[in-house]
Amino acid sequence: MKRLLAITVVVLLSSAMFVVVVCAGADPVVPFKGSWNGGSTFYFPSTCPADKPLLAITTAKGVATLTGASQMDATYCCNPSTGECVGSAKVTAANGDEIHLSVVHYYNPASGDWNQTEEIIGGTGRFMGATGESMSSGTSTLTGPTTDSWQGKNIGTLEFSF
Repeated sequence: MKRLLAITVVVLLSSAMFVVVVCAGADPVVPFKGSWNGGSTFYFPSTCPADKPLLAITTAKGVATLTGASQMDATYCCNPSTGECVGSAKVTAANGDEIHLSVVHYYNPASGDWNQTEEIIGGTGRFMGATGESMSSGTSTLTGPTTDSWQGKNIGTLEFSF
């Protein structure tokens, strides 16, 4: 009976150690939320492909989980007829670490509303190798023939090694 108890204890302890070791190696998935205010400048003609000939360059300031006070910079190529834009963005934390994103953006010129999906494709510093996804939405107001101001929020998840 003592021998059976000893074997059971050894098996349970071994299983617990295995779970601890395996889980310790996994990158945590954490919420990624932010609130942003920024502006865009539009260029036409541009170096964008013919199906998305309008270039949009965006800069914003905001606050996001994991990065604190941050700056977001993005470059999109847009189709003015459909409101679809594709591009890339980066969120730079106060310490200089970056989160890199691939973005698909949709804009409704009648309402000024926009939304986008972001795929997190890496970064620098502590965000090296980061993955995840996020959704953003907000409103935009034209401030001139080739500029706007906008605000928005994002919510998603980020996986990276601390």
